[in-house]
Amino acid sequence: MAAKKNKQRSRVLELAYIKGPSINSYDENKSYSIISAKDSSIKPNEALIESGIDVGLFKLHMHNAPERRKILGLKRDQRYEVLISFTPAIQFGESKDKMDITYGKFFRITKNDNADGFSYKKMFKNLRFDEALEFDVALTEIDNNKVDPDPLEQLLNETSIGQLLDLAPYQPKTYLLLASQLIQNIQRIFGADKDGDDALWADRLSIEAAPTITGSYRLRTGIYAIIERPSDGLEYNKLVFNNNCIQFKNSGRELNSNYLVFGIGKSRKLKNK
Repeated sequence: MAAKKNKQRSRVLELAYIKGPSINSYDENKSYSIISAKDSSIKPNEALIESGIDVGLFKLHMHNAPERRKILGLKRDQRYEVLISFTPAIQFGESKDKMDITYGKFFRITKNDNADGFSYKKMFKNLRFDEALEFDVALTEIDNNKVDPDPLEQLLNETSIGQLLDLAPYQPKTYLLLASQLIQNIQRIFGADKDGDDALWADRLSIEAAPTITGSYRLRTGIYAIIERPSDGLEYNKLVFNNNCIQFKNSGRELNSNYLVFGIGKSRKLKNK
């Protein structure tokens, strides 16, 4: 008789836009409406192609963590080490060389909670792109019973690689590529589906500064949320962003799903260094 295959729930990502707040103007005690980032009411800002953007993380919430350890007959985790990586396709320098640059960060998190000490953390500064902000997003849970992430976390935290990647033309291209390769190798090793590790997310998103197709995600400054679609779907009109959480409007209960909130701001005019 053929062995039964373990059925794993597919993870579909949606991109939402939080109406009202920005990186520089945000009141945690105020409730903000949430809409799909495809909504036609979002006015895309083509000028961001010329100015470049700054991108920062606001919040990670973990609800549905992997359960492979249970399937393997091991003790289920209640605390996780999570590696987030963003890989945008950028244009670099006067020659506008096209490059994929990866930023990564470790977070410790308990189930149904937020990443410890996670407020606003800037990822990229002076990021320039061509027509659309395209990026790969990956979220990997590391089995802390098998792998000790502390040395890698320390390496990232003690260098600017784990703090902020400035993509201005005066930065050495070799440094940016080296930083990116380091994160990509960590992601490849920990995301190899072994030792209980699980790649929760591995997807490419594209946000258009000048959308020409109906149904495209629309780019402007403000705050976005990548949401793992719950099994019963998403109804944005029932959700609000309040106290740094995505909540149900009527009950105040937090959304039962993994989600990641990030902000986009306009880069300041570069000064020669």
